Amino acid sequence: MIGFIGSRFFNAAITLVAAVIATFLMIRVAPGDPVLVLLGDLASPEQIAAARIEYGLDRPIYEQLFIYLGKAFTLDFGNSIIQGRAAVDIVIQRMTATLTLGAVTFALVLALALPLGLLSALYRDRLFDRATSNSSLVVLGIPDFWLGLVFILVFARWLQILPSSGWLSTTSIILPAATLALPLVAVNMRLLRNEAIGVLDSNMVKILRAKGIPTRRIVTHHVLRNALLPVLTVGGVQFGHLLGGAVIVETVFGWPGLGKELIAAISYRDYAVVQACIFVMTFLVVAINLVVDFSYRLIDPRLRRG
Repeated sequence: MIGFIGSRFFNAAITLVAAVIATFLMIRVAPGDPVLVLLGDLASPEQIAAARIEYGLDRPIYEQLFIYLGKAFTLDFGNSIIQGRAAVDIVIQRMTATLTLGAVTFALVLALALPLGLLSALYRDRLFDRATSNSSLVVLGIPDFWLGLVFILVFARWLQILPSSGWLSTTSIILPAATLALPLVAVNMRLLRNEAIGVLDSNMVKILRAKGIPTRRIVTHHVLRNALLPVLTVGGVQFGHLLGGAVIVETVFGWPGLGKELIAAISYRDYAVVQACIFVMTFLVVAINLVVDFSYRLIDPRLRRG
């Protein structure tokens, strides 16, 4: 068990370091000069040179990388070249909104995908199963940003019952959370349905039914527990998709989270904020995948014995 935990933490650390280096290199080769964005095209050569020295952009790329690596894991990403304050403070301020959006989204996914997937498996090839399966295919074919625009048009403009942007009240989170949740509901529902059908057709369930155990107990204590393992695997991957999708969805809805901040920082070539955003996003993805790995051992006793 100790070896398993150690290997998982080692792999997580390697992933985090690789992401940090890749982010640094990609943003440095991207077109555009942050100093010119800050000072404008009318700045004198002396002003440009002074700004490069101030932000360490006059040093060779490899030296900038070593300095960056030394500071990144102490969460010192430097100051924002646009806002003039610590990049990590900006990210922490924005992270609350993104994590809140993610928590509400996953609550919607669990509340909808689990019952729909189990009911589709129990009533397979009937009207309910065909309706949910066909609806999930339609949802999966719709891009997130387009779905968000449709929600704004219908619920904010036509019906005028929900706000279209910002985080002004508790109802502001409904549209962006629904936009992110619907594709995840479709994926998890179909996956859980297929896995649950496999468990329902297994000899284990046939023996339990022969013993007279009620169907409800079989579904909740045996079918759901065995069918959740692959759903849990996909859930870890979907968390990364959620952060990536949130970049677009937060921009569409004006949600004050990491995604919206990242888009703005990239457009202004704000190196410190971009690097801080990517670092935090990568850390969250790596952390949730560690939780998924450890959860396997709690759900499946065969892995604990192994």
